[in-house]
Amino acid sequence: MPPTPEAMDKTTTPGIQIRITDPALQAYVQRHPFATGPDPAMNERARNETSSGIYFRQPGPTRHTTLLTPGQATLPPAEAAAITAILTKVGMDAARQQYETNDFNWEMTRVPRNAKSVLAVGCGQGIELLFLRAVLPNARLTAIDYTDTLIPGLREATSVTMHAGDMNQLLQDLNPEYDLIFSNHTMEHLYDPDQTLATLHRLLLPGGHILSTMPMVGQADSPFIQQAHAFLHRKAADPTATIAPVDLVYFDLGHPWKTNPSDIAATLTRAGFTDVEIYQRRDHLSRPAHISKPQLDAQQKSATSLHSLLVKPMHAIARALGTSAPHLLLRIIYAIEHRIPFGTNRAMSALNEEACFLARKP
Repeated sequence: MPPTPEAMDKTTTPGIQIRITDPALQAYVQRHPFATGPDPAMNERARNETSSGIYFRQPGPTRHTTLLTPGQATLPPAEAAAITAILTKVGMDAARQQYETNDFNWEMTRVPRNAKSVLAVGCGQGIELLFLRAVLPNARLTAIDYTDTLIPGLREATSVTMHAGDMNQLLQDLNPEYDLIFSNHTMEHLYDPDQTLATLHRLLLPGGHILSTMPMVGQADSPFIQQAHAFLHRKAADPTATIAPVDLVYFDLGHPWKTNPSDIAATLTRAGFTDVEIYQRRDHLSRPAHISKPQLDAQQKSATSLHSLLVKPMHAIARALGTSAPHLLLRIIYAIEHRIPFGTNRAMSALNEEACFLARKP
């Protein structure tokens, strides 16, 4: 079923990129995204490289996001039954099946059904592979991730070929033999999206597609993104400006690509892709929450108000101490924030919109 013409305007806003080039430091901040890990030297390096390596991405023209109705984000009965069967086969209980179905089914509606060779990038426990196998029963599946954490029984249920290790090196070693590259909440972890997407473009066969779902942290109305914007404008006036340690909670070094529809389309176009389509669920805009745009706006407004009232004063105290803010104080602040729904990173994760893009290699 083709999507309805209903669409939502997105302002032309540049995305934001945090550039870290050292693979060891990249791995460290993926585990400790606010630079409060056990290694003081690595924490300081992370803060310094963020201050010097953050920048606005080259913006593209305004893009319209196609909003899928609930019917358009639902698989036909035969494929839904196939998914239930394969999830049951690996021992997944009904509650977990419902959770994963809410997460993956809508993306599966965008999967080209003629795909014969699929590469899943950043597959995690491999849940997406079960869905891909259900809708592409005859395709050859290959998956990569930093570690092999596939759930028991999944390898046999999907016949996947799994490669574990550094993603950039693994991609360089693969041959251009895929007609679909799939990822679910992986691309936001890229420290050089332009380079990685150019590599993925090389791995696709002509006419092949890339399909990926990401959080839209770089939208103008995304919670707390104004902190990053404010720092970048301050840095333009003073190149020596640095980010206060407590403010790294706004930047989240584990998600260095903070993007939006216009940035995604521009990045894909630069990498050589065409026919870029960007989708969202009309009544399920946020990954964890089944809410519409007015409901999401209301929740964002409430969360930012409570954040300003109760969280910002803690930040102000730590910020006044500058780089001498005790490590323990930062950890306590982040621990408190993690336990309240309007804590910085928790609210960013829960109240950002989610979008899925599909693009083709000519």
